[in-house]
Amino acid sequence: MCLYKKFIPSFYKKTIFDIDYDFLKKQGITTLFFDLDNTIIPNNIPYIDEKSYLFLKSLLSDFKILILSNNSDERVKKASKDFLFESLCHKPLIKKTKKALKRVNSTPSCTASIGDQLFTDIFGGCRAKLKYRILVSPIRISSDATRTTLGRKIASHYMRIIKKKQIDIYKERLEQYAQTL
Repeated sequence: MCLYKKFIPSFYKKTIFDIDYDFLKKQGITTLFFDLDNTIIPNNIPYIDEKSYLFLKSLLSDFKILILSNNSDERVKKASKDFLFESLCHKPLIKKTKKALKRVNSTPSCTASIGDQLFTDIFGGCRAKLKYRILVSPIRISSDATRTTLGRKIASHYMRIIKKKQIDIYKERLEQYAQTL
């Protein structure tokens, strides 16, 4: 597989609230791995807000949920409240993703990852062979950490390649996302 194809998300949705979770359930997805920063909450906000918290809690009736973050243990533990989490994941490396799968007794074929970055969340999810990799727009890009900015630059390179080689997929899954950056 060409490297650029590993940066293509399965789907793009504006926010975590716009994802068709019924579709995922019908496709055999039992586990959802959510990125934290700029996917659920801005990077500079310490806790999950009530709306997002209640929404994620409601998903627990159909899915196992784990927050998979590159951020520090202290940050993720504080923000995640009572959700399972893995911190310091170093996505797109997959060691912690595999650990998370074991922790929730799941498999890649039953798992979807949801995040706001092509480099860490989509490329990392592809490397871990997760069935679906869902891209959402970043909540507040101005709150990105420096390391995130670097990941977004790498991702822009691959978005240009995808636009050149597979314009239909780019228009369907990346064009709206690119406009948010």
